[in-house]
Amino acid sequence: MSATLFEDQGFKASNGGFQEDTLLKNDDYTEKSMEESINIPRSTQELNDLLSRYQQLLQFSHDAREKHQAYAKLAESSQQHDIDDFDADNFADPYEKDILAIEKCLQQISAECERISDEEDKLHKELMSSLKGVSNDDQIDFDLLSKQLASLHVLSKNLDLPQALQTVLDVQDVESENRAFDTEMLAQEIIEHFFKVSSSDELKTFPDRMKSLGLIPTPSDSSSASIGAFSQENSIGHKVASRIHDLENLPVNLGTLEAHTCQSTEEIHDDLKIRALIELKALSLMAIQKKFKNAIFRKMSLTAHYDSPVLKNNTLVLQGRRGFYIREKIEQPNPELLASQLETKFKLEADAKRHKLQVDKINRILDNTKVANELKINRINKKLVLARFINNLHNTTEKEESKKMEKTAKQRLQALKANDEEAYIKLLDQTKDHRITHLLKQTNSFLDSLAKAVKVQQAEQDEADVVAEDTVDELREKIDYYQVAHRIKEDVRVQPSILVGGTLKEYQIKGLQWMVSLYNNKLNGILADEMGLGKTIQSISLITYLIEKKGEDKFLVIVPLSTITNWALEFEKWAPSVKVIVFKGSPQQRKELSFDIRMGNFQVILTTYEYIIKERPMLSRFHYSHMIIDEGHRMKNAQSKLSLTLKQYYRTKNRLILTGTPLQNNLPELWALLNFVLPKIFNSVKSFDEWFNTPFANTGSQEKIELTEEESLLVIRRLHKVLRPFLLRRLKKDVEKDLPDKVEKVLKCNLSGLQHILYQQMVKHNALFVGSQTTGTNNKSGIKGLNNQVMQLRKICNHPFVFEEVEDVLNSSRLTNDLLWRTSGKFELLDRVLPKFKASGHKVLIFFQMTSVMNIFEDFLRLKDMRYLRLDGATKAEDRQDMLKAFNKPDSDYFCFLLSTRAGGLGLNLQSADTVIIFDTDWNPHQDLQAQDRAHRIGQKNEVRILRLISNDSIEEFILERAHQKLDIDGKVIQAGKFDNKSTAEEQEEFLRRLLDAEQGDKENEENDSLNDDELNDVLARSEDEKILFTKMDAERIAREKMEARSGGFTNRLITKEELPEVFKEDISHHFDKDTKELSRMREKKKVKYDDGLTEEQWLMAMDDDNDTVEDAIRRKEEKRARRKRKASRVGSEDAEDINDFEDESEGERKRSRQDGLPSEAQNGDDGLSSKCLSVLDHIQNMESERDGHAVAEIFMKLPSKKLYADYYKVIKKPTAISQIRKRVSQDRYDTFEAFLDELKLMCSNAKVYNEEGSWVYQDAEEIESFIEGL
Repeated sequence: MSATLFEDQGFKASNGGFQEDTLLKNDDYTEKSMEESINIPRSTQELNDLLSRYQQLLQFSHDAREKHQAYAKLAESSQQHDIDDFDADNFADPYEKDILAIEKCLQQISAECERISDEEDKLHKELMSSLKGVSNDDQIDFDLLSKQLASLHVLSKNLDLPQALQTVLDVQDVESENRAFDTEMLAQEIIEHFFKVSSSDELKTFPDRMKSLGLIPTPSDSSSASIGAFSQENSIGHKVASRIHDLENLPVNLGTLEAHTCQSTEEIHDDLKIRALIELKALSLMAIQKKFKNAIFRKMSLTAHYDSPVLKNNTLVLQGRRGFYIREKIEQPNPELLASQLETKFKLEADAKRHKLQVDKINRILDNTKVANELKINRINKKLVLARFINNLHNTTEKEESKKMEKTAKQRLQALKANDEEAYIKLLDQTKDHRITHLLKQTNSFLDSLAKAVKVQQAEQDEADVVAEDTVDELREKIDYYQVAHRIKEDVRVQPSILVGGTLKEYQIKGLQWMVSLYNNKLNGILADEMGLGKTIQSISLITYLIEKKGEDKFLVIVPLSTITNWALEFEKWAPSVKVIVFKGSPQQRKELSFDIRMGNFQVILTTYEYIIKERPMLSRFHYSHMIIDEGHRMKNAQSKLSLTLKQYYRTKNRLILTGTPLQNNLPELWALLNFVLPKIFNSVKSFDEWFNTPFANTGSQEKIELTEEESLLVIRRLHKVLRPFLLRRLKKDVEKDLPDKVEKVLKCNLSGLQHILYQQMVKHNALFVGSQTTGTNNKSGIKGLNNQVMQLRKICNHPFVFEEVEDVLNSSRLTNDLLWRTSGKFELLDRVLPKFKASGHKVLIFFQMTSVMNIFEDFLRLKDMRYLRLDGATKAEDRQDMLKAFNKPDSDYFCFLLSTRAGGLGLNLQSADTVIIFDTDWNPHQDLQAQDRAHRIGQKNEVRILRLISNDSIEEFILERAHQKLDIDGKVIQAGKFDNKSTAEEQEEFLRRLLDAEQGDKENEENDSLNDDELNDVLARSEDEKILFTKMDAERIAREKMEARSGGFTNRLITKEELPEVFKEDISHHFDKDTKELSRMREKKKVKYDDGLTEEQWLMAMDDDNDTVEDAIRRKEEKRARRKRKASRVGSEDAEDINDFEDESEGERKRSRQDGLPSEAQNGDDGLSSKCLSVLDHIQNMESERDGHAVAEIFMKLPSKKLYADYYKVIKKPTAISQIRKRVSQDRYDTFEAFLDELKLMCSNAKVYNEEGSWVYQDAEEIESFIEGL
């Protein structure tokens, strides 16, 4: 517990005294009792620690007493009896026992010290009494005593005894100890002897005094006797360092407490500490002082001869100074002889120099001859090297220029991505890129016209004068688009009084102020806050503000069907005084609501996209104050029926779009949003698209030149700049600092023995073998053939009972028992996880992709007696509201909420749950993110734990990897109105290869990445108490399972292969073997191909087409060559070898060539049939789902990509899509209307075959089929 007194040449002060670094702090003090006895300290260090601890406990007790007194005063002054059980008179000191224990220990120490002191006094008295009884007859050897005292004095100084003194002491008789003497007489004689020695005239020098004391001084020369001698300085330095070390290691509580009193005083005396600190500082400065003094002495000694008035005129000093600058003369014995020798030396040197010059001349001649010969030989080589050098120079220069241009392009792109337009324009001026410069001018003109349009629209509605125009360049320099749009400003700091559901946050108040500013400036806007930041609440606050402050009374709120329940709940909670009509339901319910609507007895109409179109005559009668459209990213299609209906029939002063999805980076969607905000200038998407594409269309070449990434990004960024005044987007991490963290963990699950066998069968054979006696198989062999291998593998990973044939074999009685969780690794993990969450009071949301798995999980929850709710695509909108209320109630007994990712992942507020389990991962990672935000949103107070279940060594690992890759993509190739992220054929092949080879990493009894109970508890527990609870529950579960195992139950939690029926154990490979015929063993000649046979244009088209591959293009090319060769051989053509130069033709061109000879009537077709078919296709394209309002025909517009869905074309023999059907209609390929309908039915049938029953694609296909049946 001790600490260093001095630290960094200072000390730590606390409350006027020292405080140890390692002392217990008040916040860290744990209420551990010290009633047990405290060991008595055995050293000074332990005593210091005990005293420090005692002093701290006294301070804690004092603080507790003050806090108690403060609570007592508060209880006396308060009129409310909030604190019923608070006793103001009695104070219970929580540290009293500890203080008494330490005081008891200190009292024992004091008693022990007093006992030892008494024993010392007693011993001294006995010694003195024994000395008084000794006779004085024996003479005392004063000489020996003086030498012993001198020795004691030397040893006390930590010095060695001189050799002479050691010799004298060694020869003395040690038996003199036993001689008795009189103490008083001995002391008197010693004193008289020392007085005599000190007053003697003979001992005047120091050596004489040393000899009188028995010390023999050692001779020393003048150097060793000097003050600055090395030995003396070294000895002094060691002593100083030792003293500094002693001072630095003094205890912190030096002089603060007295051990023998054991009393604590408020005044802490620091005299000893301060004196010790002053001494330490002084000793630390000694080295600096010595260095400084030495410098001063050196300087003074050097300048004294010049500065001192006594020395500078002294004759000796002047002579010394003059002699200092005089060089001594070197005496020469014989100058004449030296001159003669020098002359002879000079002559010899001149002769040697002339000889050397002659030799150098001859060497130069020889060198020049050699060089001339080498030049003659190298001249020929230089001529050969020169051409190569020039060529390399040009190549290097070209590469450097290319690198420089690429570097500049990257810098421009980085500046553009960083929104540094000034740096971008500066780099563009250096590059002289005419395309980008032209595009920049085009966008500048567009921005100028847009800014003027904003002013004109405001001026028209306010009847104000338009600002005088400046030149285009000056206008662009000083314009601030935000200030132009938000001219009229209104400060909103308090939420409306009729908004009573709670208090808006600061950023929500700012959002309300922004929307009010749009209203005041007669503009429309887009509120694009991130999901979970309360766009619904901000919209309701705008409505209440306009009702209360502006006197508005008619509002139209258009929302998807999936979120209308949540909107109704929020209106009921936040604005109960506002008259809201939720217009939805059956025709009879809508008819009952229509009376109030026709009479105008409402303030807000809350309805869906579908009824905006269906009930247009009634809903469009009013002139609304504000129109709010939730999930407004559906307005990106300006030609959709919803957009056209709202623009043509509904009248409103202002419009507001709500969307949690950022703006998409393509021009038509941006145009649609801008058209919604400023319809006066954005009135034609065709002209808008031509503004940015036409400059590059007429380049004189046949190629289609599209915008590069830099050019498209330039357009998008500048359009975003203009859109900024009408768009408000905030992120959670920026505005909601107090939102709890969202922690996502991936939990690996082992496959059961049954899942492992079924998974291998599906990977190897794309079928399941369930026995010949099982019902539901395709044939008597018991083989169940399946389509869409990836989907079937996902089913197996979720639960093998999704296949009813498997459950019939394993559990023919269909009773709900432990097989539900023993046959699935995910169910087994949830069997361990869910009880822990329920015991610790956490509510859970579980998201599924498949409704069949939800059905099985419902049986599991009923088996475990856990109450739950379920919401999927089949849940009615009326039931959703009741479910949300029931689950979010504080005293709700519903522990678990089962949701489908597509139906329950949007527009639901389930913040009462703090745990989200993703049972199976969606291909689209944004769907899972939306599902997570059902719990991680405004109002959540707990940390949200996301658990994603992934089966080991399965297709789910690849799905998760692909989802992460999609989330990591941040740089997208943007084209004019189009962007796509293409995967190459190599990537697709690698994915399929890894899928087929996955079984090799999943051997029997192989170690996996699943978590044991302790590791799982570390992931699940949010506190140490929960971890203790979970560990206890695991121990109880393990003990219970052991008891069941002894009574004949299962030994492993997951079902093993040994427990399965024989039908799953046998080798089934022979069931899938096909009969092969013996063929003749003729030698097969291989054809060698040295190229792919494709032109550059054909290869590029195959690479760019999603529905085509290079391999398919090569195959078609070879088939056409073979057909032409056979045709040429039949007609006897001699030019058959030249057909390789023919270009590829499309299938449509060939079919048109066959129709050239048909009559004109057959070519034109029936105009009435074509128009009827096209009207049916238009209606299908405008259909919207009744579940959530999405476009039903969107997925059927074009065929799936062959690169991403290669297995689709193996399962579906006749693929078709709406685009192909529309093309055939335009070509009059259908003879009757029934043939056209059959083609549509084939498209829906293909979708139902490939996709799982209950999926959203399957349901969309059924809606289209129901429409077709009604024709």
